[in-house]
Amino acid sequence: MKKPASYAPPSPLAIAMEHHRAGRLEQAEALYRKLDGKAEALHLLALLYQQDARHADAIDALQRAIDQEPGRAPYYIALDASYRALGLLPALQASYARLLQGQPDNIEAQLLLGHALRDDGRLPDALSSYLAVLALQPEHAEAYSNLGDTLKLMGNLDEAQVCYVKALELQPGFAEVHNNLGSLYQQQGQWALSAAHVEAALALRPDLAAAHYNLGVTRQQQGAPDEALACYQRALEIDPRLAQAWNNMGIALKELDRLEAAIAAYRAALALAPDFAEALNNLGGALLDQDQGAEAIDCFQHAVTVSPGYVEAYCNLGVAYKADYRHEEALVCFANAVHLQPGYAEPYAMLALTNAELQRHVQALGWCEKTLALWPDSASAHFNLGVAYANMDRLPEAVTCFEQAIVRDPGFAQAYNNLGVAKNDLGRYDEAAICFETAIGLRPGFAEAFNNLGTTLKSQGKPDASRQMFEQAIALSPGYAEAHNNLLLSMQYAAGITQEQLFQLHLRFAAQFEPALAPQRFIHAPGREPAKRLKIGYVSPDFRRHAVAFFIEPILARHDKSQVEVYCYYSHVVNDDFTARIRADADHWIPCRNMSDQQLAERIHADGIDILVDLAGHTSGNRLLAFARKPAPVQLTYIGYPSTTGLASIDYRLTDAFAEPPGQSEHVNVETLWRLPDAFCCYAAHPNSPAVIDHPPLEDNGFITFGCFNNYAKVSDAAIVLWAAILAQVPGSRLMLEILGLDNPGMRDGVEQRFARLGIEPARLVLIANARKNQFVLYNRIDIALDPFPCNGGTTSFDTLWMGVPFVTLAGSNFISRLGVTILHNGGLDELIGEDEAAYIAIAVDIARDPARLRRLRSGLRERTRASPLMDMARFTHHLEDAYRGMWAKWCNSGCDSGEGAQP
Repeated sequence: MKKPASYAPPSPLAIAMEHHRAGRLEQAEALYRKLDGKAEALHLLALLYQQDARHADAIDALQRAIDQEPGRAPYYIALDASYRALGLLPALQASYARLLQGQPDNIEAQLLLGHALRDDGRLPDALSSYLAVLALQPEHAEAYSNLGDTLKLMGNLDEAQVCYVKALELQPGFAEVHNNLGSLYQQQGQWALSAAHVEAALALRPDLAAAHYNLGVTRQQQGAPDEALACYQRALEIDPRLAQAWNNMGIALKELDRLEAAIAAYRAALALAPDFAEALNNLGGALLDQDQGAEAIDCFQHAVTVSPGYVEAYCNLGVAYKADYRHEEALVCFANAVHLQPGYAEPYAMLALTNAELQRHVQALGWCEKTLALWPDSASAHFNLGVAYANMDRLPEAVTCFEQAIVRDPGFAQAYNNLGVAKNDLGRYDEAAICFETAIGLRPGFAEAFNNLGTTLKSQGKPDASRQMFEQAIALSPGYAEAHNNLLLSMQYAAGITQEQLFQLHLRFAAQFEPALAPQRFIHAPGREPAKRLKIGYVSPDFRRHAVAFFIEPILARHDKSQVEVYCYYSHVVNDDFTARIRADADHWIPCRNMSDQQLAERIHADGIDILVDLAGHTSGNRLLAFARKPAPVQLTYIGYPSTTGLASIDYRLTDAFAEPPGQSEHVNVETLWRLPDAFCCYAAHPNSPAVIDHPPLEDNGFITFGCFNNYAKVSDAAIVLWAAILAQVPGSRLMLEILGLDNPGMRDGVEQRFARLGIEPARLVLIANARKNQFVLYNRIDIALDPFPCNGGTTSFDTLWMGVPFVTLAGSNFISRLGVTILHNGGLDELIGEDEAAYIAIAVDIARDPARLRRLRSGLRERTRASPLMDMARFTHHLEDAYRGMWAKWCNSGCDSGEGAQP
């Protein structure tokens, strides 16, 4: 009979291991700890601790196990994970060294020691370990692979390549080596070879995330961002923890103009590695592109904090500061970048441009010259020198520099654009237009070039073509305020647009910008002092030799300072004799060109301005987006622009009852119209204007000379039709026009062709290029002036009367087409106002045919103008101050603020 089998109960260690395998870790730990006198139990306890990320406890358990059994290699190898988790690479190296003292032929320990040394930056020592492996086993493919990795880290690419090739000879299916060899070829710029090896790695191991990543890098360098993006996405599907893949995916997305997705990718990289300097820099750049300047600055600051030698991040931080109008801080960043890497061109350029913006022309030119000395063939260096010259108004030199930049880089779209701007400012309109068209051809989405082409076409008297260019710029960049402004200004000159259509364009501007600024609008406590001395703030880019300055400077000089305290916010760089006089007349002078709209609004609010006056409207250099933040309780627009601003944040527009009779134009103005007595403005004659001749030029010439010295953009086709009819009815008469850019043959031909189509030969035209030396003197060569329409003359019409020349105007239906009406009425010359086109023609023809009437009209015209309300500056300033007082009283009586949002 068989004896029954005996039963052997499981050992405590086996029971603990069963708990461990089943996931009952508390029970397993308790049993292991009871068996801590046994080395294997301590080893298993350490593995349990590692599962729970208790690495310090794991190290303690393993060290006790090793103390009990110093020759057990698995115990040393198990330490690897915990030492690495705690960043204790030197301790890990010491552990492997201890094992190798007793087991010098342990290939795995030698290999792992090499890894620990390499990861700790001790590359020569790591090489020694891998060579020791090969001495023990010459055919060890992994050792060759790791030897190649280390040599690559040391920059010894040729030797690394030999090692990788040897590893592949020993183990042709070694996917990681194919991947690493592909990475090496990337460093050598051998993109085709890189792709071949990385693809071989993926054929062997489709789930190798690093290979997908490296293929993405290669495809990106080969100009295939779509393919690169797909590679990065696949790598991250396999291993979402690859921060570098997230970062590179962001770069690819940005190349594909998917900015929001790029930002999300950079943020994902930083979630994995918060101090990843490259991702911080890239995120900052993307945020800057979205006008999120404050957050961009935070990113760049973090990048240079964690990587103090990161030159590109320093440079980008400077660009962000500059965009935020923090120019001095920007200069420090650019200077740091130059110090860190003297061979990096970008910060030199930015030092030049920033100094130029600050009007430090000597410093700007100095940095440009340093840049050219270091990089004489650099297109950007020549370009930046051109920018510096342009900022100094040295336009011929700027043109030369931009042309030199283009010679060195024929595809330099921005250089063509800036060259066009310089030529436009020189009146070389045909050449400017070609430059802008070339820039657009090189960069079809170049909104700025479309905008500038629109400006040139406007100056050439082509309002329809001009409008198309501005609309294209807006379509490409809806938030491009300058293009909106230029479109609105150019449409003031267009004959083919109704007032309702023009009003809708102004409302479109407001809809584009005001809603986003609503949270930044200031809240104002109700006014309680109707009789207080008022703080009046004037905001303008034109406190210099400019039409606006001609009108505003005498007002500032005559303000009753017991009633008003004057603040002038000047947003231009030119400082001339007008600037000096206006600055002397102001109680407070605040240069604000280098302030952002937000900064300007905050300054105005901090100054406690009661009434804020815009003197620019939608003209160049305006600060309407500061007004949109409602920094003052009462805001109005005056003198600089002939129409509504469209902004609900502006309360009033100053006008008069002759330019805008009550009930005629309220429906096309957002602002409340405040009508001044007499005229809406007052004229102060230029102190150096010449004397008036005592007879009509007709008596010298034997023929009538009509004239128009207004901006040529105001010369509409409709006006030319009437002028041609006048010339046809006055035989032998001439028409004199003063036009900027007329010395350009294309411009002259264009003017002559416009008249030739209506039967007026070039001989009937006296065309003179605009020049400062001609100011006023040409009036003594014309008998009768013809006011353009639908955009009438402004300053020019006052100048005309002051120089003793009568002008004929056509009464229109809105402010800009009735400027002539208010000027002539207040000058006592209602007989020169034509209520319709037939009357306009008849008045001009009748005067031309009646020499006695012409002489009577001209005789004493300067004196009559001086004695009229047109030049009674003291009376006018009193009326203006009454208007301010009335507006303030209405505000005080309103008892509440119309502003929205919280006070910043």
